[in-house]
This record gives sequence, C-alpha cells and structure tokens, in this order.
Amino acid sequence: MPENEKKGNLLGELVVCSRCKNPFMGKPIKGQELVCDNCIKLEERKKELELGVLDNVIESNKQMDKCINKMKDCLSVEEKQYSKQDYLNNIKKRAHTLTRSIDLLEKIDETQDEAYIEEYKKMFLEMRKEQNEKK
Repeated sequence: MPENEKKGNLLGELVVCSRCKNPFMGKPIKGQELVCDNCIKLEERKKELELGVLDNVIESNKQMDKCINKMKDCLSVEEKQYSKQDYLNNIKKRAHTLTRSIDLLEKIDETQDEAYIEEYKKMFLEMRKEQNEKK
C-alpha cells in the first residue's frame, strides 16, 4: 500500500451527487455542492439545446415574416390592379355619359322635342345622384 493510504489520506472517496444522487469518486468539500461529471455534461447539453431551439425559433420567425411580407406585396399589387381597373371603368362610364349627353343636346337643338329634354334631365339627375353617393 502507498504511504498516503496508510495515513488515511485517500485521493478520493465515494460521495453522492447532490443532483442525481448517484455515487462518484471525488473529494468532499464542506459547504459546496458536489456534482458529478455526468450532471455537468447534461447541464452543458441542455444549454446547447436551448440555444439551438432559440436559433430555430428566430429562424422560423424570420421565415414567417418573409411569407407575410410576400402576401402583403401580392395584396398591394392586386389592390393596385383593382384600383386601376376601377379607374378605367369610371373613365369609360363618364365617356359614355358625355357621348350620350352630346347626342341628346344635338337632338334637342335640331328638333326642340320635349322627350329629349326630359331624357337629358333624367341623365343629369342620375349623374348628380352618383356624384353625391361617392362623397
């Protein structure tokens, strides 16, 4: 036997881990928590996994933001197309009304017929009504 074992000074003794309660070889130090190597490695692995999960969450959040932005862009393009089509339809309608108005005025000037005058009045009232509805 070596001399230090004869004196009672062992290099290590069997102590219980304060976390997992498994015995391991180590030196007991009063006032300190004794933790085995397995628990230390497990704690490090947990931290790595937490960081990895956090990175995955951040990455998936960025991907979702990109998808949302793409959808917003598509909607804004569709709205612009709808606005453009609505604007063109408005122009066509006004052009048709103007053409009809000119035709009626020419017929009124030529014939002085009351029917054309009444039709013109109706058309004018319809235009006024539509204009007030838009406001």
